[in-house]
Amino acid sequence: MIGWRLLGLLAALVLATPAAAHTRSQSYSRWTVQGATLGGVFQVSAQRVTQLGEDATFDTLDALLASHLAQTVSVSQDGVPCAADAPRPLAAARGDVRVELVFDCARSLAESPATVVAGAFFEASPSHVHYARVAHAGGQAQEILATVRSHEFAVGGSDPAAPTDLAAFFRLGLEHVLSGIDHLAFIVALALLAGGFGRAVWAATGFTVGHSLTLGLVAAGWLRPDVASVEALIGFTVAFAAGEAFASRDRAASHVGWATLALVAAIPLMARIAGVSALPWIVVIGICVFALCAGRLGGTTSRRLAPVLATAFGLAHGAGFAGALLELDIPRERLLIALLGFNLGVEAAQLLALAVIAAVAIACRRLPTPVQARTMDYVSVALFALGVYWFVGRSFATA
Repeated sequence: MIGWRLLGLLAALVLATPAAAHTRSQSYSRWTVQGATLGGVFQVSAQRVTQLGEDATFDTLDALLASHLAQTVSVSQDGVPCAADAPRPLAAARGDVRVELVFDCARSLAESPATVVAGAFFEASPSHVHYARVAHAGGQAQEILATVRSHEFAVGGSDPAAPTDLAAFFRLGLEHVLSGIDHLAFIVALALLAGGFGRAVWAATGFTVGHSLTLGLVAAGWLRPDVASVEALIGFTVAFAAGEAFASRDRAASHVGWATLALVAAIPLMARIAGVSALPWIVVIGICVFALCAGRLGGTTSRRLAPVLATAFGLAHGAGFAGALLELDIPRERLLIALLGFNLGVEAAQLLALAVIAAVAIACRRLPTPVQARTMDYVSVALFALGVYWFVGRSFATA
């Protein structure tokens, strides 16, 4: 019964408030073709812009991003660079920085397509992911995912641009997970918590149900999650799963888990009281209540309830998956196909991660039993520390 209460509570936290800014290393751009001119608006979180300079301040972020984009984003037509206007900062929502880019090419882009090189942030963060949406004449659009390995894409041409198909969104979902260390860390922590192949499969199924439900609610237009809160919750899920995995192996007393979770949850509470938290009150209070309830479970019970907990935590991760698509402003009539392909890509990445975990587990069986136990403990503790780091850091994001 407690497990189902926790699921409901996690759902309330995910649904709580309107969208905010991402804290993962990702950015967005929207491009429009008009004759020989290509215009784009580049958007990224202010926290990410601080990576570009050690002396970055809130007042210099616009200029810092504009300068960076001038050096890393270019457009060429038939091998000849298009003339670039000076990047122009735009008004942005709290926590974001937006810059307008304009390129003037020699000929109409409909007659001769251009190549965009979007290399921003990859040198500072090789795992960075950029989502671009290109609008063409006639209302057609394409969504593109740029990574450090592939960040060039074509714009224009005489043939009408076909809308992004299911396969392209599948790739978006696949790379979104594989490029997101927090999602991968949770899958590893969940496998450790499950403790056995059969329960791990059920837990993975629960995780699928959870994030599929969230994605479905987004597709129906009933949910627009608070992404800042979601990113913090993802860190919390990693810490919880890893901590409970360690407690269940160590046979620690239940009050140890309660005390640990209460201490972790108290950090954003104190930050909220001090006025330096990125999370709304309802989310902070919900996290604290969840920690108090979860502390009553104990590691052994948490292991038994791993599929239920995975379903609850899948709600938060699903909101994180959907956030990337929401930022692209995909038309409502195409959002269902986008989310279906994206979700299939997420599932493929999850299965790939579980296959790697299973292969490593089989290989580790050749090690002496004490070495196996210590290795699992070390991994659990490392994941717990990483989850706490993400949770606390994202709770304090205030730029």
